[in-house]
Amino acid sequence: MGGRKFIISGYYGFSNAGDEAMLSAMIHSIKEADPAASITVISGHPEATARTFGTPAIHRFSPFALLRGILRSDIVISGGGSLLQDVTSRRSIYYYLSIMAAGILFRKKVFLYAQGIGPVRSLKTRRILKIVLDHVTAITVRDEFSHDFLKGLGVKTPVSVTADAVLSLPVVSKEKGREILRRAGVPEDRKIIALCVRKWGDSDALAASFRKYVEALSGTGMYSIVFIPMQCPDDVCMAAKIDSPELKNTYILRESYDIPTLMSIVGAADLLVGMRLHALIFSALMHIPMIGISYDPKIDHFLHSIERDSLFSIYEFQCEKLYNTSIRLLQGIQDPPVWKKVDEMREKSRKTISVLKTLMDR
Repeated sequence: MGGRKFIISGYYGFSNAGDEAMLSAMIHSIKEADPAASITVISGHPEATARTFGTPAIHRFSPFALLRGILRSDIVISGGGSLLQDVTSRRSIYYYLSIMAAGILFRKKVFLYAQGIGPVRSLKTRRILKIVLDHVTAITVRDEFSHDFLKGLGVKTPVSVTADAVLSLPVVSKEKGREILRRAGVPEDRKIIALCVRKWGDSDALAASFRKYVEALSGTGMYSIVFIPMQCPDDVCMAAKIDSPELKNTYILRESYDIPTLMSIVGAADLLVGMRLHALIFSALMHIPMIGISYDPKIDHFLHSIERDSLFSIYEFQCEKLYNTSIRLLQGIQDPPVWKKVDEMREKSRKTISVLKTLMDR
């Protein structure tokens, strides 16, 4: 039976490349499983989402449109990402749970698509989370930590461990990325360090720490440092805090790029240093050496999945360690390659759609 109606809930329409990449991967996988599928996306900016992905979209805070969309659907998908946590917002977890609860109330199939779950600090929220998840149709999570968290809550619905949805995206050519860097004035005769940063905590102190690192690299005259935004304009503003007129060989990309273009830009670099989870995943997909700097457990969870660790937490910034590790990787002195493990995780990410296919056929 084809032509099922899906509605996808998540943090879409906010120019966050990681979330948009997850949406792209989910739409591609659903269409692969059911070419006649009808997909509606719940978005913060429905017009932009519809234009980018070619699917109908409804506003995330339009209650009647949301209820109508859920009522007309066959399957409600709670999309990938860290939606079910109460660290960045205490309200957002209730919003996403309410979408699932509506799906359950209307007797729809409700599917969690490669979620990263937790931390959930509030005991009350944990109890509500368990009640809702006990009644969904199927759960897939992107890491063992999420699985263990749900097991600890005593969630009754079976939980499958897969991998981040973005790992299922196809690898792209590096040529477009190289052309963008050429147009930005980045020389072709120096190695390129891609820097993906974000605001977090004391952003001024964090920017000052990164500036020392960039100053050290800039002082060698051997490398180009390119700031790549994963969310505009926030990441551009953070890059501007780090950069200064005195620094040489630094470049800030200020545009918002689509997912294949961002992947191509990352692929044109020789090293990626990133706080953003999906910048690290893009680097892994493109087989570019990476250094992860942790601000959230999801960074550590992904790196552990490919048998790596974050270099340090932003709360214990170690400029000298970051510089020395960067130089070592740029000189081609690496730990055993992680690419085989990355490819294994790519295969694991495709397990999510297998679980969804089983659910579709019930």
